[in-house]
Amino acid sequence: MNLFKKVYGLLLGIIGCVVVYQLAGAGLYFGVFINRFYPCTDCPGCSFPCYGNYDICIIVLALAVGIVLIGVLIFKVIKFFRNKSSKLRGPG
Repeated sequence: MNLFKKVYGLLLGIIGCVVVYQLAGAGLYFGVFINRFYPCTDCPGCSFPCYGNYDICIIVLALAVGIVLIGVLIFKVIKFFRNKSSKLRGPG
């Protein structure tokens, strides 16, 4: 339980990144929302909407933040078990 108290914030962050990644990958929801406030003009020769770039940036950002959070989580778990095993061995 002590380990969970140390890493639950990281776990919530990872879950949040997964949700954002899935929503941005499923449809152009974030791009359409941002396009309401900062409209862009579509290129006549492109089939991809201009606001799709916002979704691609959000996907990359969610992936990068998620990878960093997973790395920090792994580091904290290893550190927790290393400290726990050194306490069990005792001095010497």
